[in-house]
Amino acid sequence: MLAPAGRNRHLRRVARLYDAQVMHARLWPKAHRFTHAAFACAVEPGEFGQLGRGRWLLGRRWSPYAFRDRDFLPAAPLFQPEGTAQAFGPPTAALDARVRAFCAAQGEPLPATARVTLVAMPRAFGKSYNPAVFFLITIDGELRCGIAEVHNTFGERKAWFLGQACRDRDAAGAPCLRLRTPKRFYVSPFSGLDTEFEFTLRVPDGRLALGVDHYEGGRLTLVSAWTGHEVPCTDGRLLWLTVKTPFLILKVVALIHLHAAWLWLVKKLPFRRKGDDSELQRNLRHPTSELTGRP
Repeated sequence: MLAPAGRNRHLRRVARLYDAQVMHARLWPKAHRFTHAAFACAVEPGEFGQLGRGRWLLGRRWSPYAFRDRDFLPAAPLFQPEGTAQAFGPPTAALDARVRAFCAAQGEPLPATARVTLVAMPRAFGKSYNPAVFFLITIDGELRCGIAEVHNTFGERKAWFLGQACRDRDAAGAPCLRLRTPKRFYVSPFSGLDTEFEFTLRVPDGRLALGVDHYEGGRLTLVSAWTGHEVPCTDGRLLWLTVKTPFLILKVVALIHLHAAWLWLVKKLPFRRKGDDSELQRNLRHPTSELTGRP
């Protein structure tokens, strides 16, 4: 039982923990599939400071797992902006305020009653990296809009807004947000830049189900999903997940590079350099010196 009375009900309110896995299936030009464990949390940004209540392994200053405002949706200048202007509020704004500023700049300001939920891996043993994080915004329990922020291993980030026009229902009839949009961001040396992402976001409840697919020339070339089931957000379960998925962040980064080496050296996929097609790398933050020409 995930939410018994008393103290554990408070733990559930502040954070949800998911025993989850990430699946990537490359469909073209050569098939390549892998799955790895990567647990996730769903937490409201305004509750980061409450995560340590009743726990030792999450949310305290010295805990192995933590969430920090600075790890998500930073207020930084855009490199080669295009489309609807993006804004994140002042650099000192808290994460919840940055989310609201971003939505307002996209033409969908949020009422004070809107609830923002972040789905991400926590900072682990001082290291922070998420290939993608998601913000789900609900109003009176109804999914209204969302943000997908994709990170590459060079430290760059790009955010996409999924507004009310993206509201849809999945095959099971559950509400979701779906957006197919130009990518124009360097994520993989084996995928073009003038291609498309398709995001599918669902509110995390008893299950986690988020998807990011990739299209080239209208053809589905890569399917990826982050799925899992909710487990009690307790020290005991966090300890078990640590044993199951040791060195969470380092493992994710290592797997990205190992699979890239396999695709290049074994499957002989063409390799695109980061500096190629710099004009197609747009609306990103924290650009590398290879793009800006500055040290």
